[in-house]
Amino acid sequence: MLGTRLRIASYKRQHRNALLDLKATSPWTHTHLDWYETAQWLDKDFGLTLLAWQGEELAGYVSLSPPNQGRSWVRMLGIRNGRMPGQVVDELWANAEEACREQGIVEVAILMITNWLPAYLARHRFQFHDDVISMSHIGSRPPAWPATGASLRPAEWEDLPRILEIDHLAFEAIWQLTRPDLRQALRLSTIATVATLDHHVVAYQLSTQHETVGHLARLAVDPAHQRQRIGSLLLRQLLDTLRQRKVEKISLNTQLSNLPSQHLYQRYGFFRNGNDIELWRKRLA
Repeated sequence: MLGTRLRIASYKRQHRNALLDLKATSPWTHTHLDWYETAQWLDKDFGLTLLAWQGEELAGYVSLSPPNQGRSWVRMLGIRNGRMPGQVVDELWANAEEACREQGIVEVAILMITNWLPAYLARHRFQFHDDVISMSHIGSRPPAWPATGASLRPAEWEDLPRILEIDHLAFEAIWQLTRPDLRQALRLSTIATVATLDHHVVAYQLSTQHETVGHLARLAVDPAHQRQRIGSLLLRQLLDTLRQRKVEKISLNTQLSNLPSQHLYQRYGFFRNGNDIELWRKRLA
């Protein structure tokens, strides 16, 4: 340990520039994939953020998302280049884990986006849990429209409470969006659609588009209405809409263990592109 050479403190607004500068200049950084930019995250003061100071110099930082049903993500983690990253991670995580227990957090997850993280987090008993696989769709024509009694319409702000409910019914706790996350996702979506049965929202999808590239960010069906081809209907319309917009490539992510989702996407021309990310998790005693 670095002992008195390292001081761990909570993030404050006056530290914003120091954290952003370190994030921009160090190769030892991790940023979770979500709907917020780092500056937005800091300005909204979400979750827990701890800083490691070596004298007056910022040596590292760690940030966790607000807990949802006792689960949090490692939102950001960074170390100043050349500052013995293993020791800084040890100090930061020891303090973060103590804070997690005080907040009732029972599990923390992280996507291993960078290759330097596993060795340091493995010694803190983070363990591999699943692969998040990436799939692509390039140019192939989808199957015919599925036969289903559901109707589609654009999502509206008034649908937000019901979309949040479906999200929490359809996904495991660690994958569920919080209300602020979902509001941000809906705001940034290029195409947001809900499926209804008897005017009742039973499913939704959120997608983004950047020039000729599209991304299906979220698709969920109320479990009470699954296996009725409603997910297929949402996906079929999305592909049709993006084709009309001259989108050449579409991507999405799902879990390797989620075979039903993979089968759905494969039926509609998606294939694994090899850009997979390991999901690691740690249970807190």
